Amino acid sequence: MIKKYCSTLTLNYERTLLYMLQQVEYDIPQYLKWLHRVKDFRTVARRGQMVPTLKVQLLFLCLALFVLVYTGLIFWVAMSVNTILSYGLAIVAILCLPLLAPFVLIAPLTIGRYVVQKPLEWNTINMAKQYIKGHGGYKIAIVGSYGKTSAKEVLRTVLSGGRKVAATPGNINQALGLARFIMSTKGNEDILIFELGEYRPGDIAKMCEFVDPDAGFITGINDAHLESFKTTQNILDDIFSLKDYLKNQPLYLNSDNEVLAREDDEHTTMYSEDGTENNVVTNVKIGAFDTTFSLGKFKVDSGLLGRHNIGIVSAAVELAQKMGLSDGEIRAGLKELRPFEHRMQPYDLNGATIIDDTYNGNLDGVRAGLRLLDELHASRRIYVTPGLVEQGDKTEVNHRAIGQLLLGKVDEVVLMRNSVTGYIADELARAGFAGKLTMVDDPLGFYENLDKFVAVGDIVLMQNDWTDNYA
Repeated sequence: MIKKYCSTLTLNYERTLLYMLQQVEYDIPQYLKWLHRVKDFRTVARRGQMVPTLKVQLLFLCLALFVLVYTGLIFWVAMSVNTILSYGLAIVAILCLPLLAPFVLIAPLTIGRYVVQKPLEWNTINMAKQYIKGHGGYKIAIVGSYGKTSAKEVLRTVLSGGRKVAATPGNINQALGLARFIMSTKGNEDILIFELGEYRPGDIAKMCEFVDPDAGFITGINDAHLESFKTTQNILDDIFSLKDYLKNQPLYLNSDNEVLAREDDEHTTMYSEDGTENNVVTNVKIGAFDTTFSLGKFKVDSGLLGRHNIGIVSAAVELAQKMGLSDGEIRAGLKELRPFEHRMQPYDLNGATIIDDTYNGNLDGVRAGLRLLDELHASRRIYVTPGLVEQGDKTEVNHRAIGQLLLGKVDEVVLMRNSVTGYIADELARAGFAGKLTMVDDPLGFYENLDKFVAVGDIVLMQNDWTDNYA
């Protein structure tokens, strides 16, 4: 505690607080969790720096005004009483000021959110609800613990071969983001694709009521967001709110996922790396820059990496056929499949192949990435990770599982040192890992100098990200 307090007396302390608010996107509960976790404010900003936006500048101004008023009031009271005790208490009060600063920033955020921002958000969401009711497009909802954004992009690309399609941008998957997307559509789209995110129990049910989907995809279920949901069953119940809402309307399930494989019934279409019932996958060839396979009558030459992408491509083709797209239109869509940013995205670096999968953040993604790495020829296979976040009471178990998964598949492991990487390192040591293990204390420096770390013929898989709000 003494070290933590002393670190509040540095010149960059206020910048660190503002930086962290930006990192958690001004989510106050997440900010308070970080305040509880942090041990030294001097070592927080290792992956980025505060961006001086207007919002940040206004918050800094509020903090500065509070400091002036607070210190002025303390000294005025002390001088008015004019005793040794009053001056002693004034000094104690001033020393407490750094401890108050993190909470002072919450006040203007809370006032701004409920007085200004919330009414505007409610207005936008209500307008979007009315607008979406009149939109004639076929609406597809995608849910799951992982793989939502990739599934969305595959569907958008394949269906765009013969239909006018709009999809939520990036990883936007909450109500306000969905509302803004809806209001940005032109009204003449044939298909609208929504990615729905689950962060708290009840989220999926509410968003289904909002967008009123005609079809749905469930990409997989695992321990992501276990910190918020407490149990895997709670996650399952929330995600399957989509099935409850759709009733007998089309629902596609990824049977490569162990949990979903048990949910097959007459109202679902199962898809996997073996294809679908109507489109069977054969002749799979895995490369560092592409994946090729036959899918029924279609020859797929895709820029997507890894067998785990085959299933959703199969499902997209199945849906396209049901929606009446011609073979030519489907082929046109398939030709446009490319890797998505930070999701198994390959690039060449001085003769080495770098696979950027830093947007991945779950154990199933680790399995898929290591399976890909194991299938590729390389002079050295290097795996880079900071570990996984929000694993709840399965944090140790899941990170020891990563250590086990790495055995026999990689020549070198690079861990970005934090509170969970010790579990991976310990499991590697316990199991007698024969490769090289490197612990990195400066992640940003490592990534910026990656070209000095690799050699011709290396394949480097970089998985997951660990933002500075996690210790």
